[in-house]
Formats: sequence, structure tokens, C-alpha cells
Amino acid sequence: MDPYYTSNSSTGQLNASSPGPASSCLESPLCLGFHVACFVFGGIGIISNGMVLVTVGREKRLHTVTFVSISCLALADFVYVASRFARDTTKIWYRGSDDFIRNFTVVCDLFSVSGACASIFHVILLSVLRYFLVVHALKSYVLITLKKVKLVSFITWLVSFAIGSFYLYAVILNGRQYVQLAKVTNLTVTVVMSVLPIVLIGTLHVFKARTLLRSLATCRKSTVRRMSRIVTLIITAFVITTLPSSVADCIKIALLESDGRVVRREWLSVLQYVGRLGLYINFTINPFIYLLSSPQFRKALICQRFVYRPSESTARTESQEL
Repeated sequence: MDPYYTSNSSTGQLNASSPGPASSCLESPLCLGFHVACFVFGGIGIISNGMVLVTVGREKRLHTVTFVSISCLALADFVYVASRFARDTTKIWYRGSDDFIRNFTVVCDLFSVSGACASIFHVILLSVLRYFLVVHALKSYVLITLKKVKLVSFITWLVSFAIGSFYLYAVILNGRQYVQLAKVTNLTVTVVMSVLPIVLIGTLHVFKARTLLRSLATCRKSTVRRMSRIVTLIITAFVITTLPSSVADCIKIALLESDGRVVRREWLSVLQYVGRLGLYINFTINPFIYLLSSPQFRKALICQRFVYRPSESTARTESQEL
């Protein structure tokens, strides 16, 4: 999980909109530099993931199980980036302290944790989907439908909000009061959401690669190769960008004292900044992977405004003339 969410993230961090933390970060070049970078990537992530949702939603040619799964992943990334962007902006720039701000940060924490969980689950879903489409091609095209993908995505969101709600209660709101519960919850969520997805995704990817190498007919299909490459890049980006956050979180849990305070380490603070920036990059980079790796998505994105809309208006004009 995000290194910001530890058992130290209770009352003190929920009041992070107070003048102390804001002014101290503004006075630190390292802290301010990382926050500026996070804001830049956050703004790009909100726009890019929003464009993915609009493009896949409007372009009927992209209404396939893979691209619908990609749009579900983009929605999870959008929720995380938007809520985290709002939360960090409030934390740094707002100097006041009132109930509205505290409630606002709690809501942002809930959506960002839930969005992060949903994003990880959807990366796993996308990997499983591509595995079945490649290894069990005939059965998958019959059994896997758009409705089933959307249903699984909906269930994933329910599970993610359940995890996010419990995490909010055990770690963020009551971390100082129930230190042991916070440590166990944070460590469990970190392992389950970081290590297990990498192991599962890596295993499925190896099986899929073996199937592609054995089947010459499948390897000749450029679409299958292209979609497999997209998923490979998504998985690789996920592993690289989330690793610093997971490592920093595990180290911070290990350094927790009995009263819930964290032993101060300058290098740990730097690692946490890198981890937070890595998470912003992780939830921002996927749309650019689609854009660079999929000519179909790139064409739909570029031509949607200049071709798709005029074609609709032309069709209406022709029908009126007839």
C-alpha cells in the first residue's frame, strides 16, 4: 500500500492540513519537489485515464472484452489519482483545520485506498483474461462476454470498498489506539496487494508465453501478439512502480515502536517519497501504454473527434435528405 497509510496515519496525519506539516513541507526542497512532481503526474493521470474512459465508451470498435477490461482498470486508476490528488493538494496548501477538511481527507483516503485495491484487482483480472483468451481461445470467446466482465468488475469494486473501509478504520482512524491491529492489517494488505498479485500475474504470464511460443498459428496473429504486449507492459510497469512503495511500507512497519510512533530515518523518508511518486506514475502510465502499443486504440483516439462525429452528422443529413 501507499507508504502514507501506516499505523502512524491516524489523528496526527488526518490533521495534516494544519499549518505545521504544510509549512514544513513547503520549506523543504526535497518534500516540495516530490509533491510538485506528484501533482504533475496526478494531473496527467486524471486527464489521460479520463480520455481512455471516454474513448472506449464512445468507440464501438473498442467494445471488446480486453478493451472493456482496460477501461475498468482506467476507472480504478482515475479514482485513485483524483482522490489522492485532492487529498495531497489539501494536505500541502490548505492551512486551516476544521471538521469539513478532516471529513474531506477521510473520504479521499477511503476512495484512494479502494481505488488502489480495485486497480490491483483489475490488473489481475486483465492478466487472467488474456491468459484464457490465449491459452483457451475457443472456449474463452464463447464463455467470456462483456456482461460477465462488467459483473466481475462490479464485484471487484464491492470487495475493494470493503477492504478500504476496514483499512480506514483499523489503520488511518484508529492506528494509534489499536497499534497491533494496525500493524497486522497494514502488513496483511501490503503483502496481499503487492506480493501475491506479482506471483499470480507472473505465473499466468509464463504459461501464456509458453503457449504463444508453441503455437505458430497463434504467434502469427498480430492482434494477439499486440494485446499480449500491452498486458505485458502494464504488468511490468505495475511491478516496477509499486515496488518502492511496498518496500517502504514494510520497512516502516518494522520500525514501528510500541506506542505507534515511527523511528525517524532520513533515507526512509526519501524512499517513501519515491514510493508515492511511483504510485502516481503507476496509475498514470497505462493510457500511454495503450496509445503507443495499440494502433486500434490510437486510431480511435485520434479519429474520434474528426471522423466519428462528422460521420454521425453526415448520416443524419443523408437520412434527412432521403
